[in-house]
Parts: sequence; structure tokens; C-alpha cells
Amino acid sequence: MSADIRISIVVFFLLLTSLVVFSCGEKAAKVQLDQELIGSEAICPVTGDEFTIHESTPVVRYKGQEYYMCCPGCDTEFMKDPEKYIMLMQQKEQSMENETGKDSEIQYWTCSMHPEVKSDEEGNCPICGMSLIPVYEGSESENALHLSAQDIELAGIETVPATRRHVHKEIMAVGTVAYDPELVTAQEEYVNALQMSDMIDGDGLTAQERATQLIQRSEYKLRLLGMDAAEVRHLRQTRKPERSLIMPEGRNWIYADIYEPDMGWVNRGQDVIATSSAYPGENFKGRVVSISPILDSQTRSVKARIRLNNMEPKLKPGMFIEAKIIAPYEVRSITGTSMVITIPKDAVLDMGNRQIVWVAIGDDKFQPRVVKLGPEGYAHGDETGTRYYPVLEGLFENEMVVINGNFLIDSESNLAGVAAIGYGGALGVQEKEAAPVGHRR
Repeated sequence: MSADIRISIVVFFLLLTSLVVFSCGEKAAKVQLDQELIGSEAICPVTGDEFTIHESTPVVRYKGQEYYMCCPGCDTEFMKDPEKYIMLMQQKEQSMENETGKDSEIQYWTCSMHPEVKSDEEGNCPICGMSLIPVYEGSESENALHLSAQDIELAGIETVPATRRHVHKEIMAVGTVAYDPELVTAQEEYVNALQMSDMIDGDGLTAQERATQLIQRSEYKLRLLGMDAAEVRHLRQTRKPERSLIMPEGRNWIYADIYEPDMGWVNRGQDVIATSSAYPGENFKGRVVSISPILDSQTRSVKARIRLNNMEPKLKPGMFIEAKIIAPYEVRSITGTSMVITIPKDAVLDMGNRQIVWVAIGDDKFQPRVVKLGPEGYAHGDETGTRYYPVLEGLFENEMVVINGNFLIDSESNLAGVAAIGYGGALGVQEKEAAPVGHRR
């Protein structure tokens, strides 16, 4: 068989394998652990246990999401059926949410058709004969506004479900290509202190104590200059100062200003796309490595240090840069994902000291609900431009919230006295008793 024929056969089988893999959909695959994540907290999707990421933590990428496993073996089990474990975790989380509040005491019994009926014991409604339903302590079912079908139609009331979404925000920041000899010098001092400590004889207790103090002071200086704990640990392991902060050596660094309104969004590890007026139309990709712990009181901003994988020495130290940070809203979830219950911005009535949404509870009834919200953002893949709020407390998934006509409902409720909860009053409901959700930052 000639060499050309053998090459053709190999190429054919490679193409065939690629087609088979593509036709089967995206597969779960083991990937290398990002060393910068060592020491971070994670939740194993197989066992549901919380653990600290270490050097040998198995990592599996599936549908663009990285899942961290608590121990070897979990990764193999997860790869057998990723959807199964993701679904199990979501069901477990929903079950946890549904169980919340079930242990509350029953305040009284009422009729779903005649809420004015209140009874101390179970029975039937004296008006319609229907079975009474329990109202639990902390429940808001008695604080409902009833509207006729005609009123709902005339007011143009629209509702949408509170839905889990990936929320993100594209933060535009300006900065410069880093030139930071002070930080490089501090890194060299830290490495020298470590080396001196290694060379000291174990019997020299006083010398060893001094070396330890020197290491601690050097580490403290690094933290003040913007390096976080993970970076310091990495430097301690590699003992290689980042001299590319002075002269680019295969990559560049950017110092970008993050202002107060955006600080809650920006975290280490987020993707960045940088541009420079010197190279129009060209993008430089990178990642947020650390965020300074010190706020500049003049500019009301903090410095984010961004590492670019710029193999060509195009960007020069001191150049002005525009950086677009892709900032997902991060939550702690037993599913390991960053999905969170969200509602459109139009559903929220801001009362200043609290935020209210109106929830449709069926039978043409609406409740005012105090909610605790995260920062405003956009839904991943949503091209409508709709802005969403992550809901931290106050709503369950799939509850129907009013997005159009809520101001009219609020005005009507003021006349009926139902909306006292939204304005600091109390009709048997306390703000702290709002229905919680499973996700928290």
C-alpha cells in the first residue's frame, strides 16, 4: 500500500471520528485545573459535598461549565451521565426550597374563595362550603388584592414567571498596560526571604524566627500591592517573580479601574477582551487575576490586574487600553452552576428602603412581596436587551410576577390598605419572613 493511500485512509477515519463525536453532542471531558483556583470553595455535583479545591482536584468541563469533584472517581461517575447528576442536584435544591417554611405553625384556617373567613380549626367555609385551607405563620396569603377579570384586562396586567437564568454584565473599564517595577521588586524580596529561610539551619531558632517574620512582612507588602492569597501561594510554589510586569515576556498585564457601581460584579477568573487604539479591530483576550483590596478615595475605584495571553510583543507598557469584562453573577449552588432566580427590572417597585414585586397567586388575586435583589444585569443569550435582577430572597421559582400594570395595582392596593407591607406597615407579615430561595452569593 502506498504512503499516499495510507495517509488518505487515516484522514478519512479522523474525519469520520469527528463526525461521530459531533453528532453525539457535546461530551464531558476532563480538563486541567486552573492553579489560581487552589484554595477556593466548591461543591461536588456527584456527592453534593462542599470542599476546598486542591492541586489534585479533578475537573470536568461540560457544555462550557467546569465542574469540580471532591475526589477521584467522582469525575468518572459524572462523565457517565452528566445530565443525570445536574438534574438530581436541581431536584434536590428545589426540594430544599419547597421544604422551607413547612414547619411553621398554622395561624388560622381560611377559604380560598372568601379570605374574610378565619377559623381557629379545620373545617368548611360557612359561605360556600369549600374546605378551609391553612395559613401558616409568616404567610402573606391574607394580604392579597382581588381584581375582577374586567379590571385586569383594562389595566393591561401582564405576568411572567420568576425563572432561573445565567445573569451577566459587560463592564467597560479603562486602564493601561502595566509597568510595575515596585511589585516585581516586592516579589523578588519575597522569594529571597523564602530562600533564606530554606538555608537556615534548623537549630538556629532565633534566625528562623527572623526569617519567618521577614516572609510575613514581604507577604503583607505583596497583599497591599494588589496580590491576593492565591497569587501569593502560587509565587511561593514557583518562586518566579512576574518580570513581564516590567517588560512583556510572552504576555502583558493590564491595570484597569473598576468603579464602585461595578465592584459587586467583578471577580478573579473572569474573561476579558481588551482593545487598543494602536491596533484597531484587534482583540486581546485575558483574565482577571486579582483585585486590589484598597479603594482609591479620589477616583472611587479599585485596580483590577488582568493577564493577557499576548504572545506577540505588540502592547507596550504604559499604553492606554479599553477592557470589556464579561462578569457573570456568581452564586453558591449545590448544582455547581451560576444560574439564579431572576425577574425583569419592570417587575420591581423601588420604595427606597425596600423593593416590592406584585405576585399573582391565582383567582385574580395579587400579593405585594418584599424581595432582596442582587445587582442588575442581562440574561445570557437574551438579545431583547431586557434587564434582570437576581432574586436573593422573597420569591420561589416559577412564581408569577407582574411586569405591566403593577403601578396600577399598587395604587389600587393603597386604597384597599393591602400595600402597607410595601410602605413600612405590617399586616401580619414581617419582612424577615419573606420566602427564601436556595441560592445565595
